Amino acid sequence: MASAIVWFRRNLRLDDNLALDAALRAHDGVVPVFVLDDHYLTEDFSPPRLRFLARSLEELESDLSAKGSRLLIRKGPAGEALASLARETGADAVYTHSDHEPHGAEILRESQTALSAQGTRLRLLHDLHLVPAGSLLTEAGKPFTVYTPFSRRWREADKADPVPAPPRVATPSAVLAPGFPSIPRSRPRGFRFEGAPANPPGGPREGRRLWDAFRASALSRYAEARDLPGIAGTSRLSPHLRFGTVGVRRLLADARETWKQADAAGRRSIDVFVGELAWREFYASILAAFPRVLTESFRTEFEAFPWVSGDEAEERFAAWSEGRTGYPIVDAGMRQLAHEGWMHNRVRMVVASFLTKHLLVHWRRGEALFRARLADGDPASNNGGWQWSAGCGTDAQPFFRIFNPVLQGERFDPDGAYVKRWVTEIAEWKSAGRDLHAPWRASTPPPGYPAPIVDHAAARAKALAAFAAIRASR
Repeated sequence: MASAIVWFRRNLRLDDNLALDAALRAHDGVVPVFVLDDHYLTEDFSPPRLRFLARSLEELESDLSAKGSRLLIRKGPAGEALASLARETGADAVYTHSDHEPHGAEILRESQTALSAQGTRLRLLHDLHLVPAGSLLTEAGKPFTVYTPFSRRWREADKADPVPAPPRVATPSAVLAPGFPSIPRSRPRGFRFEGAPANPPGGPREGRRLWDAFRASALSRYAEARDLPGIAGTSRLSPHLRFGTVGVRRLLADARETWKQADAAGRRSIDVFVGELAWREFYASILAAFPRVLTESFRTEFEAFPWVSGDEAEERFAAWSEGRTGYPIVDAGMRQLAHEGWMHNRVRMVVASFLTKHLLVHWRRGEALFRARLADGDPASNNGGWQWSAGCGTDAQPFFRIFNPVLQGERFDPDGAYVKRWVTEIAEWKSAGRDLHAPWRASTPPPGYPAPIVDHAAARAKALAAFAAIRASR
Protein backbone atom coordinates (compact mmCIF):
# COMPACT_ATOMS: atom_id res chain seq x y z
CA MET A 1 0.00 0.00 0.00
CA ALA A 2 1.18 3.53 -0.75
CA SER A 3 1.66 6.17 1.90
CA ALA A 4 -0.90 8.86 2.74
CA ILE A 5 -0.68 12.45 3.94
CA VAL A 6 -2.37 13.32 7.23
CA TRP A 7 -3.21 17.01 7.12
CA PHE A 8 -3.45 18.36 10.68
CA ARG A 9 -5.71 21.40 10.93
CA ARG A 10 -7.91 21.72 14.03
CA ASN A 11 -7.18 18.21 15.29
CA LEU A 12 -3.74 18.79 16.82
CA ARG A 13 -3.48 15.57 18.80
CA LEU A 14 -2.69 11.89 18.35
CA ASP A 15 -5.37 10.52 20.67
CA ASP A 16 -8.87 10.17 19.23
CA ASN A 17 -7.79 11.51 15.82
CA LEU A 18 -10.02 9.93 13.17
CA ALA A 19 -8.00 11.17 10.19
CA LEU A 20 -4.77 9.74 11.57
CA ASP A 21 -6.45 6.49 12.61
CA ALA A 22 -8.06 5.97 9.19
CA ALA A 23 -4.84 6.74 7.32
CA LEU A 24 -2.79 4.33 9.42
CA ARG A 25 -5.35 1.57 8.92
CA ALA A 26 -5.39 1.95 5.13
CA HIS A 27 -1.73 2.72 4.34
CA ASP A 28 1.77 1.47 5.06
CA GLY A 29 2.95 4.87 6.20
CA VAL A 30 1.74 8.42 6.75
CA VAL A 31 3.23 11.86 6.19
CA PRO A 32 1.98 14.29 8.87
CA VAL A 33 1.80 17.93 7.75
CA PHE A 34 0.51 21.28 8.95
CA VAL A 35 -0.06 23.84 6.18
CA LEU A 36 0.56 27.45 7.14
CA ASP A 37 -2.04 29.26 5.06
CA ASP A 38 -2.05 33.04 4.85
CA HIS A 39 -5.16 33.36 7.02
CA TYR A 40 -3.19 32.27 10.08
CA LEU A 41 -1.33 35.57 9.96
CA THR A 42 -4.32 37.84 9.26
CA GLU A 43 -7.16 39.13 11.41
CA ASP A 44 -8.70 35.66 11.50
CA PHE A 45 -6.06 34.64 14.03
CA SER A 46 -5.41 36.77 17.09
CA PRO A 47 -2.03 36.82 18.86
CA PRO A 48 -3.48 34.70 21.71
CA ARG A 49 -4.64 32.06 19.22
CA LEU A 50 -1.33 32.13 17.36
CA ARG A 51 0.52 31.65 20.65
CA PHE A 52 -1.77 28.75 21.54
CA LEU A 53 -1.36 27.26 18.07
CA ALA A 54 2.44 27.56 18.14
CA ARG A 55 2.64 25.76 21.49
CA SER A 56 0.25 23.06 20.30
CA LEU A 57 2.30 22.45 17.14
CA GLU A 58 5.45 22.22 19.24
CA GLU A 59 3.90 19.48 21.33
CA LEU A 60 2.42 17.69 18.31
CA GLU A 61 5.87 17.70 16.73
CA SER A 62 7.34 16.18 19.89
CA ASP A 63 4.59 13.56 20.18
CA LEU A 64 5.02 12.47 16.57
CA SER A 65 8.77 12.23 17.01
CA ALA A 66 8.25 9.95 20.01
CA LYS A 67 6.12 7.70 17.78
CA GLY A 68 8.83 7.48 15.12
CA SER A 69 7.39 10.16 12.84
CA ARG A 70 7.80 13.83 12.03
CA LEU A 71 5.56 16.87 11.60
CA LEU A 72 6.20 18.79 8.39
CA ILE A 73 5.21 22.45 8.09
CA ARG A 74 4.58 23.79 4.59
CA LYS A 75 3.57 27.20 3.28
CA GLY A 76 0.14 27.54 1.64
CA PRO A 77 -2.03 27.82 -0.36
CA ALA A 78 -3.06 24.44 0.96
CA GLY A 79 -4.02 22.86 -2.36
CA GLU A 80 -0.67 23.66 -3.94
CA ALA A 81 1.28 22.61 -0.83
CA LEU A 82 -0.54 19.28 -0.49
CA ALA A 83 -0.35 18.44 -4.19
CA SER A 84 3.38 19.14 -4.18
CA LEU A 85 3.92 17.04 -1.06
CA ALA A 86 1.94 14.15 -2.58
CA ARG A 87 4.20 14.22 -5.63
CA GLU A 88 7.34 14.35 -3.47
CA THR A 89 6.29 11.38 -1.33
CA GLY A 90 4.21 9.33 -3.74
CA ALA A 91 1.22 9.61 -1.43
CA ASP A 92 -2.04 8.65 -3.12
CA ALA A 93 -4.41 10.22 -0.55
CA VAL A 94 -4.72 13.10 1.88
CA TYR A 95 -6.69 12.61 5.11
CA THR A 96 -8.12 15.47 7.15
CA HIS A 97 -11.37 16.60 8.77
CA SER A 98 -14.41 18.16 7.15
CA ASP A 99 -15.21 21.79 7.92
CA HIS A 100 -18.45 23.66 8.60
CA GLU A 101 -16.86 27.13 8.49
CA PRO A 102 -17.05 29.06 5.19
CA HIS A 103 -13.33 29.80 5.03
CA GLY A 104 -12.36 26.24 5.93
CA ALA A 105 -14.81 24.80 3.41
CA GLU A 106 -13.31 27.03 0.72
CA ILE A 107 -9.81 25.76 1.53
CA LEU A 108 -11.06 22.19 1.24
CA ARG A 109 -12.68 22.88 -2.13
CA GLU A 110 -9.50 24.45 -3.48
CA SER A 111 -7.46 21.53 -2.13
CA GLN A 112 -9.85 19.03 -3.71
CA THR A 113 -9.40 20.71 -7.08
CA ALA A 114 -5.61 20.75 -6.87
CA LEU A 115 -5.36 17.15 -5.64
CA SER A 116 -7.89 15.60 -7.99
CA ALA A 117 -6.10 17.16 -10.96
CA GLN A 118 -3.18 14.83 -10.29
CA GLY A 119 -5.21 11.83 -9.13
CA THR A 120 -4.70 12.25 -5.38
CA ARG A 121 -7.75 11.51 -3.24
CA LEU A 122 -8.93 13.83 -0.47
CA ARG A 123 -10.55 11.89 2.38
CA LEU A 124 -12.65 13.99 4.78
CA LEU A 125 -13.72 12.67 8.17
CA HIS A 126 -16.15 14.19 10.66
CA ASP A 127 -13.72 14.82 13.51
CA LEU A 128 -14.66 18.21 15.00
CA HIS A 129 -18.00 17.34 16.61
CA LEU A 130 -19.89 14.48 18.16
CA VAL A 131 -22.60 14.88 15.50
CA PRO A 132 -21.59 16.29 12.08
CA ALA A 133 -22.51 19.96 11.77
CA GLY A 134 -25.67 20.37 9.72
CA SER A 135 -26.65 16.71 9.79
CA LEU A 136 -29.58 17.05 12.19
CA LEU A 137 -32.82 18.32 10.63
CA THR A 138 -36.36 18.96 11.78
CA GLU A 139 -39.26 16.74 10.75
CA ALA A 140 -39.78 19.18 7.87
CA GLY A 141 -36.23 18.58 6.70
CA LYS A 142 -34.97 22.02 7.71
CA PRO A 143 -32.08 23.07 9.96
CA PHE A 144 -32.90 23.53 13.63
CA THR A 145 -32.91 27.18 14.66
CA VAL A 146 -33.94 26.67 18.29
CA TYR A 147 -31.62 25.01 20.77
CA THR A 148 -34.07 22.95 22.84
CA PRO A 149 -35.46 20.72 20.06
CA PHE A 150 -31.97 20.52 18.56
CA SER A 151 -30.53 19.33 21.86
CA ARG A 152 -33.21 16.64 22.21
CA ARG A 153 -32.40 15.26 18.75
CA TRP A 154 -28.67 15.68 19.41
CA ARG A 155 -28.79 13.66 22.63
CA GLU A 156 -30.62 10.85 20.79
CA ALA A 157 -28.16 10.78 17.87
CA ASP A 158 -25.49 8.11 17.61
CA LYS A 159 -22.05 9.25 18.73
CA ALA A 160 -18.84 7.38 18.01
CA ASP A 161 -16.47 6.23 20.73
CA PRO A 162 -12.99 7.73 20.85
CA VAL A 163 -10.15 5.92 19.09
CA PRO A 164 -6.86 5.39 20.96
CA ALA A 165 -3.58 7.03 20.08
CA PRO A 166 -1.49 4.78 17.81
CA PRO A 167 1.49 2.99 19.40
CA ARG A 168 3.60 4.01 16.40
CA VAL A 169 3.21 6.34 13.41
CA ALA A 170 5.01 4.73 10.49
CA THR A 171 6.48 7.36 8.17
CA PRO A 172 8.59 6.95 4.99
CA SER A 173 12.31 7.15 5.73
CA ALA A 174 12.80 9.84 3.09
CA VAL A 175 10.44 12.13 5.00
CA LEU A 176 12.36 11.51 8.23
CA ALA A 177 15.63 12.60 6.64
CA PRO A 178 16.81 15.98 8.00
CA GLY A 179 17.05 17.42 4.51
CA PHE A 180 13.41 16.78 3.62
CA PRO A 181 11.83 20.26 3.22
CA SER A 182 9.90 21.69 6.14
CA ILE A 183 9.54 25.23 7.49
CA PRO A 184 11.07 25.54 10.98
CA ARG A 185 8.45 26.43 13.58
CA SER A 186 10.55 29.41 14.63
CA ARG A 187 10.32 31.08 11.23
CA PRO A 188 6.69 32.29 10.92
CA ARG A 189 6.45 35.74 12.48
CA GLY A 190 3.02 35.05 13.92
CA PHE A 191 4.30 32.08 15.89
CA ARG A 192 6.61 34.42 17.76
CA PHE A 193 3.73 36.51 19.12
CA GLU A 194 3.52 36.46 22.91
CA GLY A 195 -0.27 36.55 22.92
CA ALA A 196 -2.01 37.76 26.07
CA PRO A 197 0.14 38.31 29.20
CA ALA A 198 -1.29 35.14 30.76
CA ASN A 199 -2.03 33.30 27.52
CA PRO A 200 -3.68 29.87 27.92
CA PRO A 201 -0.99 27.22 27.27
CA GLY A 202 -1.66 25.07 24.23
CA GLY A 203 -1.08 21.39 23.61
CA PRO A 204 -2.75 18.07 24.46
CA ARG A 205 -0.97 17.65 27.79
CA GLU A 206 -2.34 20.92 29.12
CA GLY A 207 -5.76 20.06 27.74
CA ARG A 208 -5.66 16.70 29.48
CA ARG A 209 -4.46 18.30 32.73
CA LEU A 210 -7.33 20.79 32.69
CA TRP A 211 -9.87 18.10 31.92
CA ASP A 212 -8.61 15.71 34.59
CA ALA A 213 -8.63 18.47 37.22
CA PHE A 214 -12.12 19.63 36.22
CA ARG A 215 -13.47 16.09 36.06
CA ALA A 216 -12.12 15.35 39.55
CA SER A 217 -13.66 18.41 41.16
CA ALA A 218 -15.94 20.96 39.49
CA LEU A 219 -17.70 18.65 37.01
CA SER A 220 -19.92 17.16 39.72
CA ARG A 221 -21.05 20.65 40.81
CA TYR A 222 -20.98 22.28 37.40
CA ALA A 223 -24.68 23.12 37.30
CA GLU A 224 -24.21 25.75 40.01
CA ALA A 225 -20.47 26.49 39.85
CA ARG A 226 -20.39 27.35 36.14
CA ASP A 227 -22.11 30.71 36.77
CA LEU A 228 -19.70 31.91 39.48
CA PRO A 229 -16.74 33.67 37.88
CA GLY A 230 -14.89 34.06 41.18
CA ILE A 231 -14.24 30.31 41.52
CA ALA A 232 -12.71 27.58 39.35
CA GLY A 233 -16.07 26.22 38.26
CA THR A 234 -15.60 25.75 34.50
CA SER A 235 -13.32 23.54 32.42
CA ARG A 236 -11.52 26.31 30.48
CA LEU A 237 -11.30 23.86 27.59
CA SER A 238 -12.69 26.17 24.89
CA PRO A 239 -9.28 26.85 23.23
CA HIS A 240 -8.48 23.14 23.33
CA LEU A 241 -11.77 22.26 21.67
CA ARG A 242 -11.16 24.95 19.07
CA PHE A 243 -7.75 23.54 18.10
CA GLY A 244 -8.55 19.91 18.80
CA THR A 245 -5.85 19.44 21.41
CA VAL A 246 -8.50 17.43 23.24
CA GLY A 247 -10.96 15.17 21.45
CA VAL A 248 -14.62 15.85 22.05
CA ARG A 249 -15.40 12.12 21.86
CA ARG A 250 -12.89 11.55 24.67
CA LEU A 251 -14.60 14.23 26.79
CA LEU A 252 -18.01 12.63 26.30
CA ALA A 253 -16.73 9.14 27.06
CA ASP A 254 -15.02 10.33 30.26
CA ALA A 255 -18.09 12.33 31.29
CA ARG A 256 -20.28 9.26 30.85
CA GLU A 257 -17.93 7.19 33.03
CA THR A 258 -17.99 9.87 35.72
CA TRP A 259 -21.80 10.00 35.50
CA LYS A 260 -22.02 6.30 36.39
CA GLN A 261 -20.27 6.92 39.73
CA ALA A 262 -21.98 10.22 40.59
CA ASP A 263 -24.90 10.93 42.91
CA ALA A 264 -28.10 12.59 41.67
CA ALA A 265 -26.74 16.13 41.95
CA GLY A 266 -23.50 15.12 40.25
CA ARG A 267 -25.38 13.46 37.40
CA ARG A 268 -27.44 16.58 36.90
CA SER A 269 -24.26 18.66 36.68
CA ILE A 270 -22.70 16.28 34.18
CA ASP A 271 -25.86 16.46 32.07
CA VAL A 272 -25.59 20.26 32.13
CA PHE A 273 -21.96 20.03 30.98
CA VAL A 274 -22.92 17.73 28.12
CA GLY A 275 -25.59 20.28 27.25
CA GLU A 276 -22.81 22.85 26.80
CA LEU A 277 -21.19 20.53 24.26
CA ALA A 278 -24.57 20.48 22.51
CA TRP A 279 -24.64 24.31 22.47
CA ARG A 280 -21.26 24.27 20.74
CA GLU A 281 -22.59 21.88 18.11
CA PHE A 282 -25.85 23.82 17.74
CA TYR A 283 -23.94 26.96 16.79
CA ALA A 284 -21.72 24.97 14.42
CA SER A 285 -24.84 23.65 12.71
CA ILE A 286 -26.26 27.16 12.45
CA LEU A 287 -23.08 28.37 10.75
CA ALA A 288 -23.10 25.38 8.41
CA ALA A 289 -26.69 26.08 7.33
CA PHE A 290 -26.62 29.90 7.45
CA PRO A 291 -23.09 31.17 6.70
CA ARG A 292 -24.52 34.67 6.30
CA VAL A 293 -24.62 35.02 10.11
CA LEU A 294 -20.91 35.86 10.08
CA THR A 295 -21.71 39.21 8.50
CA GLU A 296 -25.37 39.92 9.24
CA SER A 297 -28.01 39.42 11.91
CA PHE A 298 -29.91 36.14 11.69
CA ARG A 299 -33.10 38.06 12.40
CA THR A 300 -32.93 40.35 9.40
CA GLU A 301 -35.08 43.10 10.95
CA PHE A 302 -32.10 43.93 13.15
CA GLU A 303 -30.23 45.19 10.12
CA ALA A 304 -32.40 48.31 10.55
CA PHE A 305 -31.67 48.67 14.27
CA PRO A 306 -30.58 52.23 15.19
CA TRP A 307 -27.13 51.42 16.58
CA VAL A 308 -25.16 54.47 17.71
CA SER A 309 -22.46 55.72 15.36
CA GLY A 310 -19.78 58.38 15.03
CA ASP A 311 -17.93 59.82 18.02
CA GLU A 312 -20.52 58.57 20.48
CA ALA A 313 -20.06 54.97 19.32
CA GLU A 314 -16.26 55.32 19.41
CA GLU A 315 -16.23 56.72 22.94
CA ARG A 316 -18.60 54.07 24.24
CA PHE A 317 -16.75 51.24 22.53
CA ALA A 318 -13.39 52.45 23.84
CA ALA A 319 -14.66 52.65 27.42
CA TRP A 320 -16.16 49.17 27.15
CA SER A 321 -13.14 47.56 25.50
CA GLU A 322 -10.72 49.12 27.99
CA GLY A 323 -12.76 48.08 31.04
CA ARG A 324 -13.73 51.54 32.28
CA THR A 325 -17.53 51.60 32.06
CA GLY A 326 -18.01 52.18 35.79
CA TYR A 327 -19.79 48.83 36.17
CA PRO A 328 -17.37 46.50 38.02
CA ILE A 329 -18.60 43.16 36.61
CA VAL A 330 -18.33 44.50 33.04
CA ASP A 331 -14.92 46.05 33.57
CA ALA A 332 -13.62 42.92 35.30
CA GLY A 333 -14.60 40.81 32.31
CA MET A 334 -12.92 43.06 29.78
CA ARG A 335 -9.74 43.27 31.85
CA GLN A 336 -9.66 39.51 32.26
CA LEU A 337 -10.00 39.12 28.49
CA ALA A 338 -7.08 41.47 27.82
CA HIS A 339 -4.87 39.70 30.36
CA GLU A 340 -5.76 36.04 29.81
CA GLY A 341 -7.13 35.77 26.28
CA TRP A 342 -10.16 34.16 27.91
CA MET A 343 -13.30 35.25 29.74
CA HIS A 344 -15.75 33.43 31.97
CA ASN A 345 -18.89 32.51 30.02
CA ARG A 346 -21.41 34.13 32.38
CA VAL A 347 -19.40 37.35 32.16
CA ARG A 348 -19.22 37.06 28.35
CA MET A 349 -23.02 37.26 28.32
CA VAL A 350 -23.04 40.25 30.68
CA VAL A 351 -20.47 42.29 28.76
CA ALA A 352 -22.09 41.47 25.41
CA SER A 353 -25.52 42.50 26.68
CA PHE A 354 -24.03 45.70 28.08
CA LEU A 355 -22.35 46.73 24.82
CA THR A 356 -25.39 46.05 22.66
CA LYS A 357 -28.27 46.97 24.96
CA HIS A 358 -26.86 49.58 27.32
CA LEU A 359 -24.46 51.28 24.93
CA LEU A 360 -26.32 50.43 21.68
CA VAL A 361 -23.04 49.63 19.92
CA HIS A 362 -23.35 47.13 17.06
CA TRP A 363 -22.84 43.51 18.07
CA ARG A 364 -20.40 43.00 15.18
CA ARG A 365 -17.91 45.33 16.86
CA GLY A 366 -17.99 43.32 20.05
CA GLU A 367 -17.78 40.04 18.15
CA ALA A 368 -14.73 41.31 16.25
CA LEU A 369 -12.99 42.44 19.44
CA PHE A 370 -13.58 39.06 21.06
CA ARG A 371 -12.23 37.38 17.94
CA ALA A 372 -9.11 39.55 18.17
CA ARG A 373 -8.47 38.86 21.87
CA LEU A 374 -9.69 35.34 22.59
CA ALA A 375 -7.48 32.28 22.52
CA ASP A 376 -10.54 30.25 21.52
CA GLY A 377 -12.43 32.61 19.22
CA ASP A 378 -14.45 29.86 17.59
CA PRO A 379 -16.38 31.66 14.81
CA ALA A 380 -19.63 29.73 15.28
CA SER A 381 -19.74 29.95 19.08
CA ASN A 382 -18.48 33.54 19.19
CA ASN A 383 -21.02 34.66 16.62
CA GLY A 384 -23.82 32.64 18.15
CA GLY A 385 -23.14 33.99 21.63
CA TRP A 386 -23.01 37.59 20.47
CA GLN A 387 -26.20 37.35 18.43
CA TRP A 388 -27.93 35.61 21.35
CA SER A 389 -26.90 38.40 23.70
CA ALA A 390 -27.89 41.12 21.23
CA GLY A 391 -31.30 39.51 20.68
CA CYS A 392 -30.87 39.20 16.92
CA GLY A 393 -29.82 35.59 16.50
CA THR A 394 -31.35 32.14 16.46
CA ASP A 395 -32.80 30.99 19.75
CA ALA A 396 -32.09 34.54 20.85
CA GLN A 397 -32.32 35.97 24.30
CA PRO A 398 -35.37 38.25 23.95
CA PHE A 399 -34.29 41.81 23.37
CA PHE A 400 -36.40 43.03 26.26
CA ARG A 401 -34.42 40.80 28.66
CA ILE A 402 -31.61 43.19 29.46
CA PHE A 403 -29.05 42.09 32.03
CA ASN A 404 -28.74 44.48 34.96
CA PRO A 405 -24.95 44.46 35.55
CA VAL A 406 -25.37 45.37 39.21
CA LEU A 407 -27.78 42.51 39.90
CA GLN A 408 -25.63 40.11 37.85
CA GLY A 409 -22.63 41.00 39.97
CA GLU A 410 -24.54 40.72 43.24
CA ARG A 411 -26.00 37.35 42.27
CA PHE A 412 -23.00 35.63 40.71
CA ASP A 413 -20.10 37.40 42.45
CA PRO A 414 -21.65 38.18 45.83
CA ASP A 415 -18.38 38.56 47.76
CA GLY A 416 -16.68 40.40 44.92
CA ALA A 417 -13.91 37.84 44.48
CA TYR A 418 -14.01 38.23 40.71
CA VAL A 419 -14.20 42.01 40.45
CA LYS A 420 -11.56 42.47 43.16
CA ARG A 421 -9.20 40.26 41.20
CA TRP A 422 -9.51 42.22 37.97
CA VAL A 423 -10.49 45.76 38.97
CA THR A 424 -7.68 47.09 41.16
CA GLU A 425 -9.62 50.24 42.02
CA ILE A 426 -12.26 48.06 43.69
CA ALA A 427 -9.70 45.75 45.32
CA GLU A 428 -7.95 48.74 46.92
CA TRP A 429 -11.17 50.52 47.89
CA LYS A 430 -11.18 51.05 51.63
CA SER A 431 -14.94 51.60 51.81
CA ALA A 432 -15.97 48.52 49.81
CA GLY A 433 -19.10 46.95 51.22
CA ARG A 434 -22.67 46.46 50.12
CA ASP A 435 -22.09 48.85 47.21
CA LEU A 436 -19.31 46.71 45.76
CA HIS A 437 -21.14 46.27 42.44
CA ALA A 438 -22.56 49.81 42.42
CA PRO A 439 -19.68 51.85 43.83
CA TRP A 440 -21.18 55.20 42.77
CA ARG A 441 -23.81 54.73 45.48
CA ALA A 442 -21.22 54.80 48.26
CA SER A 443 -20.56 57.98 50.21
CA THR A 444 -16.89 57.60 49.28
CA PRO A 445 -16.56 55.98 45.82
CA PRO A 446 -13.32 54.21 44.93
CA PRO A 447 -10.59 56.70 43.95
CA GLY A 448 -9.72 56.66 40.28
CA TYR A 449 -12.65 54.49 39.25
CA PRO A 450 -14.99 56.04 36.66
CA ALA A 451 -18.61 56.90 37.22
CA PRO A 452 -21.09 54.76 35.22
CA ILE A 453 -20.94 55.53 31.52
CA VAL A 454 -24.75 55.22 31.37
CA ASP A 455 -27.56 54.90 33.86
CA HIS A 456 -29.02 51.39 33.73
CA ALA A 457 -32.69 52.40 33.88
CA ALA A 458 -32.33 55.14 31.25
CA ALA A 459 -30.25 52.93 28.96
CA ARG A 460 -32.74 50.09 29.28
CA ALA A 461 -35.65 52.37 28.37
CA LYS A 462 -33.79 53.70 25.33
CA ALA A 463 -32.94 50.19 24.13
CA LEU A 464 -36.53 49.03 24.52
CA ALA A 465 -37.80 52.03 22.59
CA ALA A 466 -35.37 51.28 19.74
CA PHE A 467 -36.47 47.66 19.68
CA ALA A 468 -40.14 48.66 19.65
CA ALA A 469 -39.49 50.93 16.69
CA ILE A 470 -38.01 48.23 14.49
CA ARG A 471 -40.70 45.77 15.56
CA ALA A 472 -43.40 48.26 14.58
CA SER A 473 -41.82 48.79 11.17
CA ARG A 474 -42.00 45.10 10.23
